[in-house]
Amino acid sequence: MKKVILLVFLFCLGPITAFGQQISGTVSDKTGLPLPGVNINSATGKSAVTDFDGKFSIDAAAGEGLTFTMIGYVTQSLPASANMAVSMPEEENKLNEVVVVGYGTRKLGSITGSVSLIKSADIVKTPAQSAVQAIQGKAAGVNIVANDEPGAAPSIRIRGLGTILNSRDPLYIINGVEAYGLNGISPNDIESINILKDASSLAIYGQKGANGVVIVTTKRGKQGDIKVSYDSYFGQKDVLKKVKMADSYRFSYYNNSALGDADYFNMNSQPYSTDWFEEITRKGEVTNNSVSITGATEKTNFSFGVSHYTESGILLGTEYKRTNFINRNEYKLVDDKVKISHFVNGSIEHGTPKPLSAFTNAYKQSPIMPVRYPNGRWGVPLVNLATGQNDLNGTAYNKYNNVGNPVAQLTNTHDKSRLFTLTANVAAEIKLYKDLTFTSSFGSTAKWYKAYSFVPTREIWLSQNPTEDASDYATTQSGAPVNSLSQTRGEEFDWNWDNYLTYKKEWEKHALTVVAGISRTTRDNDEYLRVMRYNVPEQRNYWYLDFSSSNEEVAPKSLITNNHLTPIVSLAYFGRVEYEFLERYLLTGIVRREGISSFQGDKKWAVFPSVSAGWVVSNEAFLRDSKIVTNLKLRGGYGELGNGNGPSFNFTSFTPNVNYPFGNGQVINPGSYIDAAVDPNLTWESMNELDLGIDFGLLENRLTGTFDYYNRKSENLILPVQVPYVLSEGESYVNSGEITNKGIELTLRWDGKIGDNFTYYIGGNLSKNKNEVSKIDSPYFQNFSGSGSLGNGEFTKLVKLGEPLGSFYVFEQTGYDSGGVPTYRDTNGDGRLTSDDRINAGSYIPDVTYGFNIGFTYRNIDFSADAYGVSGNKIYNGKKAQRFGGENIEYDILDDFWTPSNPNAENPKPNNDVPRASTYYIEDGSFLRINNITLGYTLPKMFDKLDKVRLYVTAVNPFLFTEYSGYSPEIVGNENANPLRTAGIELDAYPTNKTFLVGANVSF
Repeated sequence: MKKVILLVFLFCLGPITAFGQQISGTVSDKTGLPLPGVNINSATGKSAVTDFDGKFSIDAAAGEGLTFTMIGYVTQSLPASANMAVSMPEEENKLNEVVVVGYGTRKLGSITGSVSLIKSADIVKTPAQSAVQAIQGKAAGVNIVANDEPGAAPSIRIRGLGTILNSRDPLYIINGVEAYGLNGISPNDIESINILKDASSLAIYGQKGANGVVIVTTKRGKQGDIKVSYDSYFGQKDVLKKVKMADSYRFSYYNNSALGDADYFNMNSQPYSTDWFEEITRKGEVTNNSVSITGATEKTNFSFGVSHYTESGILLGTEYKRTNFINRNEYKLVDDKVKISHFVNGSIEHGTPKPLSAFTNAYKQSPIMPVRYPNGRWGVPLVNLATGQNDLNGTAYNKYNNVGNPVAQLTNTHDKSRLFTLTANVAAEIKLYKDLTFTSSFGSTAKWYKAYSFVPTREIWLSQNPTEDASDYATTQSGAPVNSLSQTRGEEFDWNWDNYLTYKKEWEKHALTVVAGISRTTRDNDEYLRVMRYNVPEQRNYWYLDFSSSNEEVAPKSLITNNHLTPIVSLAYFGRVEYEFLERYLLTGIVRREGISSFQGDKKWAVFPSVSAGWVVSNEAFLRDSKIVTNLKLRGGYGELGNGNGPSFNFTSFTPNVNYPFGNGQVINPGSYIDAAVDPNLTWESMNELDLGIDFGLLENRLTGTFDYYNRKSENLILPVQVPYVLSEGESYVNSGEITNKGIELTLRWDGKIGDNFTYYIGGNLSKNKNEVSKIDSPYFQNFSGSGSLGNGEFTKLVKLGEPLGSFYVFEQTGYDSGGVPTYRDTNGDGRLTSDDRINAGSYIPDVTYGFNIGFTYRNIDFSADAYGVSGNKIYNGKKAQRFGGENIEYDILDDFWTPSNPNAENPKPNNDVPRASTYYIEDGSFLRINNITLGYTLPKMFDKLDKVRLYVTAVNPFLFTEYSGYSPEIVGNENANPLRTAGIELDAYPTNKTFLVGANVSF
């Protein structure tokens, strides 16, 4: 009987005890990041919500069912247990994926602006030395012009070009550090890249964001066992597209015809037929090895990586090496109320550059000239007047062109550089109150640059005079140095310090996030020192200034240059409010007030506001149960930004001791005048933009996409003007002008599955942009006459009202006269051919850019392919147009040139005249290139500790479809793709490469 009573007592007590039991634990996503705001419900009706660190506590009995729910994540139903660790995978719609925005993060489904997200898997898919080049074609509205020169940076333009003289590059944010490129960071170390495109998203960055912002987040540890990853690949490079040049017979025939002398060059008996392009190129090689170690606990998170990238370029002698180390740690302290994080990335780059003019010289140099003569001397363009051949067997010669020997040019170029870049950030995040957090982040980038250039002056002279020797140099070039050595040192230090408060509160139907803070930035804190001396030992290991035997001022004078730039300082106050109601109605407002030291007085300061809103239509009752529309969001925004990222235009210079004549030849001396007058009202270039967009997911998110329309206007352009001489003789700068960019962007992706083992995707994006110089106010603007120089006295570009930037203004060739000489249109009908007769022949900036990608996985096999293309742009074939006489020609020219019996030929009669800049050299720059084809195989798991071994083969840029006749339709040009210089002009340009490589990914 006692046992029965005891059992009844325990039976009654059990539920009472269970009712009072506390179950606690943490909830995280599949990467180990804590998830705040997860709703937990028990079978008995109790509920709880996870805090900022994903922690929860709920009244429940052990074994009782708990349900974990959060929008965007798969619901989890688990029995209650002590110290629960719950992992919630994301739903396929990915609307709750966290995206990094300015000074914080936000769920992808809650963003009201235009943002492109690119993840690590898509970045490393295309092996490249720069992450920017690796994402080409993967984001709508982002035009990336690749540059395959080892160590060079590609050009990136977001939603067109809105400035002429100011910086055209976007701002890069690497783990909170402001930067101006990604060449110093390994693509293997990047977790994601978020590209902010519209003004409503960019306004939080004020005057730095007018060209877009690229936010880079590096990899971090994930909770669990320590993970080690090793990635490696090796590949060979070759030229993707070659140009067939005339052989010795065709060269001789063409130039004999041009000279009117059939026997000047012997057409049938030339001892050489040199293929100069083959002589200056080789098979390039590229290798990359990367190791990373990551891990995390509840209190710490760490990631460490080392990588080494090497490349031997296709141009003889070009070498590039980069070694990276990266470390990112996070620590939680004081009951998780304080989080300290630090990040450091070090990059050591070694470069051996060679002059890219060697490609132009190889194109132009004659095939009848040897690389070297039999006696070992360098070949030069000399014709033996007795034989009509290029040899050294005669006594009388003529020089038939002024093109250098490109192999000798490369051999006699001895340049080396080394760059050490250190990017670091330290940040503290302090939870002041339940919903209030203070963040302080200090980031900096320091660079130390070192280079030398050895110029063997005597050897260069001997290479150009093969009939002379060293004693002739000493006699004919008396007093000239034997060689010169220049040493360059430089250092840069930029930093930014951001302090801001974040208030984040969610309750019932509402969600509110408020950010307010202050930011201070210093950039261009740079110093350079360059020293030149003469006559150092010829052995490479003795190339030091101390070994110079001539430290005196000789012609040309010894050069000592020491520059210290004036730092540009900016100070900003910013705030952002984000509000959600019922997870359907979204509103974001941003304001930033900023001052910059580049301008004077009250012109230093400006306010940059933005507002944007969104409506998540798919969360409305009438669509919530739709089988077709899974996600649908309408959004729109307007914002204003500045552009102060260019050089300082506020400088005044004077020219003293000028003679001023007054009547009857009288002279008053001295006098002075202002070289460049400064407009005290000079201020920011400003950009304002309207953006309207749709984000959608259909058929359970098998089909997803976005569509954007934008209208962007850049005002108060800083332009050079020629004011009356009584005020200033040189150029001055004023705010005068406006550029508009209007466009649409479309992104689509289909994800499908066939059976249990086959998954696939098909995606693509399309962007169309119309660029126009819509206003120029100043009557003193000079149209930038003379820009786009070809180096032969001809220019190709102007800036004109109503036309796109980067437009080629050239003469329109209409045909040929009775003698086969090109004729040009007299557009103004005045009977004379002047610069006023030039026409707009198109811009190098494409109207349309697009990309597409496909891929599938079947069991352990994976396949992917990416492509990129542009249309509506023009290329100026500058290497073809830069003629002075006696240069080589392309092979096909002789198949269709003017003769009296062929007056409608495509090409003029053979001639050696300097050609006019004309439409004859303008070509369609449209192309479609297959960027990447990859086939991979993941080996079956061999033992527990080995997570993955994947082997793959990749073809990078294997195919190019274009009508352009040159080496490459992608031309960055000099001065960082300056639209007024050589951008879009193929002259001294590095050809696009194709690469075939094998690689492996190992993790354990």
